[in-house]
Amino acid sequence: MVRYKGKDQIEFGYKDYSEASYGGSPGATPTTLYRVGHVSEMTPMYDPELSRVFVLRDSATPAPLALARRRENVGLRISWLQGTLGTYWQTPMLAGDNFFAEAKIYRDGSNQLYVYWTGLKADVLSVRCGVGEPLTWSAEMVGKTVDTKVTTIHSYGASPGDPWEWSDAYVEISPDDSGWSTVPDVTDWEFRVDNRLKPNFVFNDAGSKQLASLEEMERLVSARLTMNLQDDTYLGYLLDQAELYLRLNLPDSRWLKLNKGKFRLVEPVLKPEDLIACRLEFEGRWLTHGF
Repeated sequence: MVRYKGKDQIEFGYKDYSEASYGGSPGATPTTLYRVGHVSEMTPMYDPELSRVFVLRDSATPAPLALARRRENVGLRISWLQGTLGTYWQTPMLAGDNFFAEAKIYRDGSNQLYVYWTGLKADVLSVRCGVGEPLTWSAEMVGKTVDTKVTTIHSYGASPGDPWEWSDAYVEISPDDSGWSTVPDVTDWEFRVDNRLKPNFVFNDAGSKQLASLEEMERLVSARLTMNLQDDTYLGYLLDQAELYLRLNLPDSRWLKLNKGKFRLVEPVLKPEDLIACRLEFEGRWLTHGF
């Protein structure tokens, strides 16, 4: 019996679908799936919400009458290092599309396993980086179905370029969305998009306990920065509650921008043995992007 491990051949690909085709899949049609980048971690999730059913019994047995499956909750946590691609996963993800996705775990021709999902949507998407580290993207996904198989008819598309490095990105700030200046002395940062997805379960004639749709509620966009304290500029932004724009510039002319936001935290940390680091948290009103 084979024991799969992280050093086996593991690939991941997706195909996007519009809201009108929620839960769609290629079916029996061989399809080239898009790659997302260099996947570094992946966790499939399935929770049937098992419920112990206790009733009045004509027996002394203390066990529940049944273990009922209430709802099927499907998810996927995935992290990847981004390399330059012709098509980026972030484009349909930020547009609210849903995905068919497949993960391939391959040891050899006799030992291979495929996990596949339908109806995946991004609940939370984030990108973070620190000095000396590669840029890491993470997504917390909610889906409709998950299953396994031992063969596939699908293939995987073009491989990404080298992972984007910390020196390839920088953060800018502007009071008016036109005059931009680089935020100085940043040592780590994170930009986050929270779609606050609401799973919608309904009665149906198929007897299915799968969700019928995933509805995006209020989208929350935020950023967290750590910088070396140089002057009172950012403390002033906090105290004055100035309305600002914050933009993350990425390789391949890609970017994320938080519009008309405000700082909600500017917290210097004073230690005798180090530079004065300042933690900043920024809340944007809405997101625009260059993906």
